[in-house]
Amino acid sequence: MKEKYKLIAAKLINDSFPLLRDKKIHIFVYRFRFYGMSVWIPPFIRFIVISTRAEGFNDNVLTGILAHELCHQERYAILGIRKYLLFAIRFLISRKAQVEEETATDRLTIEKGYGRQLYELTEISNYYRNHDKIIELYMSPEDIKSYSESLGKW
Repeated sequence: MKEKYKLIAAKLINDSFPLLRDKKIHIFVYRFRFYGMSVWIPPFIRFIVISTRAEGFNDNVLTGILAHELCHQERYAILGIRKYLLFAIRFLISRKAQVEEETATDRLTIEKGYGRQLYELTEISNYYRNHDKIIELYMSPEDIKSYSESLGKW
């Protein structure tokens, strides 16, 4: 599966993430309860971790996960090292900062044209009760569709 994720990520970067084309982003697969995670350890180490729980997902859902995680990486790159480190501290200690980051990242994912894929992923996430605390960080399926439609990207 790791190779499949790498191929999807490479296509996404080539098509929609010019800022990340010169960045080496490692992709790992690990068992945890949410589907993806994105980390930057300045100045050079960038990685995305995809949960083993995503292994049965179709390509649309995998694209939604990877597009969302790449949007995090793009946002980190724009911040630069100093602002990213301040952001990371705030993110780790503040639920409000987590909500702001995940919502902004969902919006960027939609703006880049991956609203339908994000919608499909979010519908899956909302189905599982053990995601209740995680779900509140992200846009709802209805909000994703509404924002996508408002941009003419549905």
